[in-house]
Amino acid sequence: MNNYQNHPLSGAFDLDSAMARLWAFYKKYFLGLYIISVVMGLFSSLITSGLDLAALQSTTDPNEMLKMMKGMAGPYALLMLVSMVSFIVLHAWVLEKPLGEPGFIATVLKKSLVALVPCLVVMIILTIVTTVLTTIGLVLLVLPGLFALFYMFTVLLFAMPLILTESRNPVTVVKRSFRLAHSHLWPNMGWVVVIALLLIVASLLIAALNMLPFTGSFIKSLTNPEEASAMLEMSRNPLYIAISALTTALVTPVLPIMAFILYFRNRGDEVISEITTDGEQAVRVEDLYPPVPDRE
Repeated sequence: MNNYQNHPLSGAFDLDSAMARLWAFYKKYFLGLYIISVVMGLFSSLITSGLDLAALQSTTDPNEMLKMMKGMAGPYALLMLVSMVSFIVLHAWVLEKPLGEPGFIATVLKKSLVALVPCLVVMIILTIVTTVLTTIGLVLLVLPGLFALFYMFTVLLFAMPLILTESRNPVTVVKRSFRLAHSHLWPNMGWVVVIALLLIVASLLIAALNMLPFTGSFIKSLTNPEEASAMLEMSRNPLYIAISALTTALVTPVLPIMAFILYFRNRGDEVISEITTDGEQAVRVEDLYPPVPDRE
């Protein structure tokens, strides 16, 4: 089993080195990351475009709305499945591509396939925990709710690297995710907050650029709330779907890259601690030489 000690995303000890590794990796492997992200975006947008969300605004009857939402359950389930598969493939690609091993595409597909079910279980568990903690935090005060959200987001980032490199046992992955997140909790959360803010700003700019060809519809929806469905109709436009996939793909790889930076940083400290504190496994000088037989 590869321990990935020489992976280019390992070795970050502060935010500057983490950002440097993220940017260097992003530039070097941009083409592959971008192609995968575009395909991800196109599949997701095509599924979303098949959902007639504007129809929900055409009625105020709760029973009718519930019936419409039930009809959308299948497409939403498919959307979640496609998003999760794409999410796993992108993480596996980030992990395996830099190693330069022959047949790495087969390795990526194999790892993605075996990780699908464990990833689904882990995401369900962590989503439930996130919802509970965030809800409690928001009920108490807004800031505890935001803290709980960023805290669980930090924990969640460790899950996919753990599934791909260490264990496919969901319980083990959840426990290890919390353990690694807590090994340097405040720096880890600090890094995540910085990346999250950068992604939010970038996403807002990208969304604004995507709307440029549809400015008329956008202004109409803002000035006339009764015609807000124009925004929903815009999301079904083939041109908008294409533009959205091409632009969103620019930022999609950032989180998988950051996830492995965090994982290697915290796992590396754990390995060093095990080597330096476990006296039973310490290397002795006499272990480096073969034993000399006793002479009679």
